[in-house]
Amino acid sequence: MYKRFSKTTPGNAPSDEKKKERIAQIIEDIKKDQKEHDVEVFFVDESHFSNEPYVQKGWLFIKENKKVSTPAKREKKTIVGALDLETKKFYWKEATKGDSKTFIEFLRQIRKSFPNQLIVLILDNSRIHKNGRVKKFLTSNPWVKLEFLTPYSPEYNPIERFWQWLKRKVYGVKSFRFIEEIVSRIRKLIWHYNENWLIASIKFNFEVYTEII
Repeated sequence: MYKRFSKTTPGNAPSDEKKKERIAQIIEDIKKDQKEHDVEVFFVDESHFSNEPYVQKGWLFIKENKKVSTPAKREKKTIVGALDLETKKFYWKEATKGDSKTFIEFLRQIRKSFPNQLIVLILDNSRIHKNGRVKKFLTSNPWVKLEFLTPYSPEYNPIERFWQWLKRKVYGVKSFRFIEEIVSRIRKLIWHYNENWLIASIKFNFEVYTEII
């Protein structure tokens, strides 16, 4: 039997007021950029996938035990994703690990799709988003700008909702022997999402960002 670990917010996490102040500043910064550039805004984050069983809620008959097989070899992948604020399209990159090198490669990939826009990314404070290598890249590539949320602010990053949907759909109640089986399902699901082929839409909340849409 698997049990989901409880998640509690640290005591030093910023207040909701501080979070909203930061959101207001991000919106003002982007509105200024929009006056001078054609701006494309993305919500960015990384998520990790493994061929180990994924713990999620489900239904069983009383006294029924459900066993999920465990793979002989643990494999994992990192998916870097960007959710477009305007079109709601999802852009992604598969990687063996989530580091600053992968993040920069993903920025270059996004640039190929938007060669003439100022690309603004709204994202968290992960070290891979702001270390020396990334700062050096930003200095020589002014076509991309990073807007960091306050720590512990997933409620203001709509891509978190996408990851929740994707993991439920990818894993379901199935176990996998190899990580490539999971990547194949990820590819198919994202394709269906981008082509608007979903039976039920994902309920994003872009309310605080309406001024820049």
